[in-house]
Amino acid sequence: ESGDQVRRMDDGYSRVGIKGNAVLTETLTGFYKYERRVSANDGQDDGAVRSDNNELRQIYAGLKGDFGSFSIGRHYGLYYDYIDDEIDRHKSHYSDAIIFGDLFVSNSLLYQSPQIGLFNFGVLVELNDADAQGNTIDERVEVAATFRYQDFALHAGYVNAPTHDGLFGAAASYKFNAITIAGVYQKFQFANNQDQSLLSLAVDTDLTPRNHLRLAATSTQIDSNKNLEAVVILAGADHKFSDHFLAYIEFFNRTSEVTQPGDESALITGFRFDF
Repeated sequence: ESGDQVRRMDDGYSRVGIKGNAVLTETLTGFYKYERRVSANDGQDDGAVRSDNNELRQIYAGLKGDFGSFSIGRHYGLYYDYIDDEIDRHKSHYSDAIIFGDLFVSNSLLYQSPQIGLFNFGVLVELNDADAQGNTIDERVEVAATFRYQDFALHAGYVNAPTHDGLFGAAASYKFNAITIAGVYQKFQFANNQDQSLLSLAVDTDLTPRNHLRLAATSTQIDSNKNLEAVVILAGADHKFSDHFLAYIEFFNRTSEVTQPGDESALITGFRFDF
């Protein structure tokens, strides 16, 4: 039909790397991780589909003990880990396209607390970087915390960065037998009255210990222009071959109040190997 497109994805987002740890004392352990992306179909290092256009992913080293952990380098964004991960479950190109937080934060120092009763928290500080003219860029602070009681969890996070006036998010989940219900609310604040908000609800079901179904609906809008409101439906399933390897299939559909160039439907299949 007119207007339909077929996209071929030879390699969505493959990556290789190493990680490890070393026991330094009875109470102190060192750890490290180096990970970079590769394009398995053509051997190039520019095969990513995400917007950061950087071949390096997580690269950090740190120390952990009874006090929690400190690490320095390039990390997953703390806000992403606490809030956006409920949306970006399969780390696919399409689910990643609707998250508000930054997937990676370079030149950063990350602290993660141990479990303190029912709470744990983290703080990420991005160290000063500079553009070609010597101007300071990308300086940010991210804070996030989790309250967990039995099968209920509540997460909250905040990002302060020069590119906006604040990003706040909250996510809650409750597990009842094999079913987990999760909700996410986020608010992006900008000085030009272009505030953006996001609301997402998801239901996960464990059919068996290795087979999983998920349905999620996400609404995003720019407060000053309701015509740009969009609704995204994600439906997916995955099969775990092991604790580190799974195959998944995901259906993505995005529609707007007024048709936008980004509105589309897609069916994505892939494999994930996590280490």
